[in-house]
Amino acid sequence: MGVKLILLISCIHFVFWGSVAQEYRRIVSYNVENLFDTRHDEGKSDEDFTPVGRQHWNHSRYTDKLQKISRVIYAAGEGQYPALVGLCEVENRRVLADLVGKTLLVEADYGILHQDSPDFRGIDVALLYRRSCFRVLGQCSISVRNPQDSSFRTRDVLYVSGILKSADTLRQDTFHLFVCHFPSMSGGEMQSEWKRELAASVVKYRVDSILQRNPRAAIVLLGDFNEKANRPALKKVLKAQSSDSRKIENTRLYNTGYYLLNAAFGSYKYRGEWQTIDHIIVSGVLLNGGHTFRAERRLKPYISDFLMEEDKTYFGYKPWRTFVGPRYLGGYSDHLPVYLDIH
Repeated sequence: MGVKLILLISCIHFVFWGSVAQEYRRIVSYNVENLFDTRHDEGKSDEDFTPVGRQHWNHSRYTDKLQKISRVIYAAGEGQYPALVGLCEVENRRVLADLVGKTLLVEADYGILHQDSPDFRGIDVALLYRRSCFRVLGQCSISVRNPQDSSFRTRDVLYVSGILKSADTLRQDTFHLFVCHFPSMSGGEMQSEWKRELAASVVKYRVDSILQRNPRAAIVLLGDFNEKANRPALKKVLKAQSSDSRKIENTRLYNTGYYLLNAAFGSYKYRGEWQTIDHIIVSGVLLNGGHTFRAERRLKPYISDFLMEEDKTYFGYKPWRTFVGPRYLGGYSDHLPVYLDIH
């Protein structure tokens, strides 16, 4: 066999196996910072996001926001649209329909999973899924209620079960997804911690129920949890350990962003400090080889120059947000998306 032919075969072999190695399904979590339409919904405190409201939110600003968010989702896929996108701070199904149907996302053929929740401001969570990658089996909203205070309101958790298909469509298996937006730190981190612990306890109950029926269940929790990986709601209630742990057990939860504690970058910047309050948490079976699919050990924040602006107060750079108070900046979001690849 000639040298040139051997080299040619070697190159084909390398390209083929290189392409196989790149096959994955990407899961993205993104708090899009107040994706409101321009209408007032009865019973919701969304008057600020109307043309006559405090934010002077009009059709031009709304459509610009949609285009920007679609650009982020496409860019976060780094060459292919993400298979699953968990979104926080979306007002209703209308804004989601506009996002997937009137922007560049139309070519991705995303389906929408969303249900209105009782949040006072009217913001919800949602899941976008590529129909070619994921087949929905079921969905429901999980309410977070305070039995001692009937007036307590926060975002529902969106639960979705479905079949994820591999990039080569030769493999498929069931996934259980929880899209979360836990209560904020408004009023102080310590003072509001009980609210996030309450939300975490509701999710943990559902997760345990699934694992009791199937200890090898593939479970993914994603969204804005409004606290760091080592805070009580995540560490003590959800019992989510670092995904870098040496021993990975099927039925435990592991936070793939744990390594970002005290890192010089993250998904959110507060008073000059980078932190990660957006998480993707998975059941151990997705990390230890015990499932049809395998997740990467570490999520990654998607960081790009077009998403950033100069931090003139604390130096460096920060996410280019849409508003600071009532002042319109015209950016993307105060959060950066995070993503995790499933092979």
